[in-house]
Amino acid sequence: MTETAVIPSVKDLVSRAKALLLDFNGTLSDDEEVLAELVCEISDRELGVPLTRERYFSDFAGFTEENMFAVLLEEAGLTTPTPYELLQVFNAAYLERTAAQSTITADAHRFVTEARAGGKHVMVVTAASQDVVVPALKQAGLLDLLDGVIALEDVDSPKPAPDAYLQALKHLSLTAADAVAFEDSRTGIAAATGAGLTTIGIIGSLDETTLQSLTPHTAHELHPAML
Repeated sequence: MTETAVIPSVKDLVSRAKALLLDFNGTLSDDEEVLAELVCEISDRELGVPLTRERYFSDFAGFTEENMFAVLLEEAGLTTPTPYELLQVFNAAYLERTAAQSTITADAHRFVTEARAGGKHVMVVTAASQDVVVPALKQAGLLDLLDGVIALEDVDSPKPAPDAYLQALKHLSLTAADAVAFEDSRTGIAAATGAGLTTIGIIGSLDETTLQSLTPHTAHELHPAML
């Protein structure tokens, strides 16, 4: 992405915002294909339920892994293992799969570091578990740069409920008008919108046409040219 490729409205939103609130999976972290592979593998191996990549992206992307596994357990007619136990299997597999190389791109890394250098607050607001998000941020050298991380364990109701974003705004002592959210999924955009935030959609989990039906502001990736 070059500076001229950034939609002016997106750059204006970022410029005016005091805080940038970043979803993790598929937004800050370029890992949705990894998530799809792991959930499909676990569904087939542990539950005997074949799950295609296409169905993962159409039905599950953006929801918590516990939610995904609860649906798949019901389809399998099983009561064990529990969704939480399958989440632990997923978390361990994710950490193993991403141990060799960070899924946070160089451009996304620069986006965060330059935003912070420019005086903006930056927080990660995710439906993923602290158990995978915190190690990934440490691995990328970003954890200490952030104002905080709001993850699955920090809220009673994860995305698409607005709780995580409302908690982030409370932590920063800001209003929704002071911040902009970056999201790649229906559930994430619903959560941000529910908290009163303007949202910039990152194209990936959803195609550009679908994403633009949910938010008028879209970009292909986090990139310092937005700043």
